[in-house]
Amino acid sequence: MFINKEHHQYDKMIEDIEVDKERMDSAIEELKKWQKKINKELRKEFKEHKKRGERIHSEGVKVIEYLKDYTMRGGKRVRPALIIAGYKAVGGEDEENILPASLSIEALQSYLLVHDDIMDEDDLRRGDDTLHKMYERYHKKKFSGDRPEKFGENMGIIAGDIANSFAVSQILKTDFDDKTKIEALQKFEQIHRHTGYGQVLDVTFNEKDVENVTEKDVLTVHHLKTAQYTIAGPLEMGAIFGKGTKEQIDVLKKYGENVGKAFQVYDDMLGLFGDRDKLGKPADSDLKEGKRTLLILKALENSDEKQRKTILDALGNRDVTDEQIEEVRRVVKETGSYDYSRRLTVKLAEEGKKALDEDKLDPEITEFLKGLADYIITREV
Repeated sequence: MFINKEHHQYDKMIEDIEVDKERMDSAIEELKKWQKKINKELRKEFKEHKKRGERIHSEGVKVIEYLKDYTMRGGKRVRPALIIAGYKAVGGEDEENILPASLSIEALQSYLLVHDDIMDEDDLRRGDDTLHKMYERYHKKKFSGDRPEKFGENMGIIAGDIANSFAVSQILKTDFDDKTKIEALQKFEQIHRHTGYGQVLDVTFNEKDVENVTEKDVLTVHHLKTAQYTIAGPLEMGAIFGKGTKEQIDVLKKYGENVGKAFQVYDDMLGLFGDRDKLGKPADSDLKEGKRTLLILKALENSDEKQRKTILDALGNRDVTDEQIEEVRRVVKETGSYDYSRRLTVKLAEEGKKALDEDKLDPEITEFLKGLADYIITREV
């Protein structure tokens, strides 16, 4: 069983952070409002996809049902909400048109996560089976073949590809003019490409000796992956739909790149110190995968021989024990790595918020984005 100390650890993670709580709470409430609208639109789109699947084959319906289950469980819908925020930030007013367009980034999210789960050999996503595990279970129930795991992986790859096609179609089907749709698609393609390059580096760095991976390497991955497709990219797409100026888009980009990196550094902290139930996946998964996080790199950099052995014995160990995890946490704290990562999240979030101080965006959206930055580095999940 997972050692149940997460809530105490989480409390310590945020006790030193000063935020404008009223502004942050307001941003969370706004995010929840958009989340409801986005979820309603997602259900509507999956209903249409299912109808199209019915015209093909029952297995076409099955893949849509699985994608819907996978996509709809949990999730704050931060990425599509940021497309809407970027649109409104530059003066966009047609919410009925931007809402369907915003689903493009959520479909991309599902596509990337389905494939990521296969690469990481993860069984859980948001507290339930990963999509390839859903198909593995389906194989065991329906078929007699002796390779259900391979079937699950194959179908997961295909389902992810279908989700990516949904992403593109969400942009094409909008009523924005053709020039705007092309520019939005160009940005979407750039987000997708940069995320792919980031994944290349991430997978490669995990095969390197950990001593040969640097902080710059880790932050480059965060910039290419998380910052681009979680914060900066969606904001820029929204601004393109809203016909924002280059100056407006540059402000949103600077905010997004800084806050996006803060998001991932903090996400890695949650991956070691967070609550398993709230994370929706085991808190030992990063260690088991041998993930080169900033926490691990800085702890190794400042460790003595015994502390170093504690980390290396756990890193990449698929059989890591709860006791070993607790020891790694202790070493991360003792070496100052925890405090270093925490200070970096605050620094990056503050730099992101400062980028918004230029009077180029809608003031209500500016306040929302500042509140969101605080939420991102104090969230429990």
